[in-house]
Amino acid sequence: MQLRHHVTADQVPPFPYQRVHVPVLLKEAVGYIAPCDGKAYLDATFGEGGYTKHILDSAKCKVIAIDQDPIAVNKARQLAHVYPDRLSVEWEQFGNIANIKQSFDGIVLDIGLSSSQLDSSRGFSFQRDAPLDMRMSYAAQHGSLRRLIPASVIVNQFSRAKLASIFSSLGQERFAGKIAFEIEKRRTQSPIDTTQQLVDAVLAAVPPAFVQKSSIHPATRVFQGLRIYVNDELGQLQSALSAATQMLNPGGRLVVVSFHSLEDSIVKKFFRGISQQHQHQHQHQHMSKPAAGTNANETFDPSIRAFSVLTRRAVRASDEEVEHNPRSRSAKLRVLERIA
Repeated sequence: MQLRHHVTADQVPPFPYQRVHVPVLLKEAVGYIAPCDGKAYLDATFGEGGYTKHILDSAKCKVIAIDQDPIAVNKARQLAHVYPDRLSVEWEQFGNIANIKQSFDGIVLDIGLSSSQLDSSRGFSFQRDAPLDMRMSYAAQHGSLRRLIPASVIVNQFSRAKLASIFSSLGQERFAGKIAFEIEKRRTQSPIDTTQQLVDAVLAAVPPAFVQKSSIHPATRVFQGLRIYVNDELGQLQSALSAATQMLNPGGRLVVVSFHSLEDSIVKKFFRGISQQHQHQHQHQHMSKPAAGTNANETFDPSIRAFSVLTRRAVRASDEEVEHNPRSRSAKLRVLERIA
């Protein structure tokens, strides 16, 4: 399998591949993928490369790794030199995995920010002052990659009602209206271009009593809502789930790790719905009388793929993992298997 060089060195900042970040629920995710010799796997959210590296180390298999972040793509390209002819790299949004015309024996999606993104100067974190950007793919439009609008444009140009809707629906923020009002008031005086300016607006809008009682930073949900909107994360997730089920070989598994209730709800409902399609088909088959000269098995439509949910409840990080990596506290892992 050839390494596909969609990103040239002058397009991506140099980032020497020094260490592999350990993602959350690594043991559980790779355990469900169950890598085997000669099989092919897709890491649709490469990030720091933790899943990809452990899959490749577990068997003599091949992996296609994709990411929309050009810095992550550069890391993947460098890791590919460690696994010649076994790791292929694509610069792509995970919602566009249907563009990869290949079937796989396992697909993994980690719908979360990597440590390097949180530590970067692109405005993902409210804990450090940085330009209010939040784009996971900050380069110009490339291929099927959609050009993203930075968070600063949204904060400074969207109406108060639209901002409140984003904070409420995507951030699940209870004070969305108050925060949107405060932003509108402040941006008339000067643009809100940095994360600290946005944090200040949130703190001014949220009642002090709530700030004191809250277990999370008051700006957490506002930043979440903006990031999800900027990168169309929920839309990408829905597209990726639909495409993944068409790309799995029989016996192949789709492993999804999500980090908040909006994502997990989408995954849970999708898995339940697609697994029930197979049950309904069998119920219809048994209720329908076969035509003369045929048997029940001959009436079964083999073009309909069948799936089974392997995780009745979401898999959560152990107390030990949460202690070593607090970010894993909110992670939920769900698994779908193609059974026919």
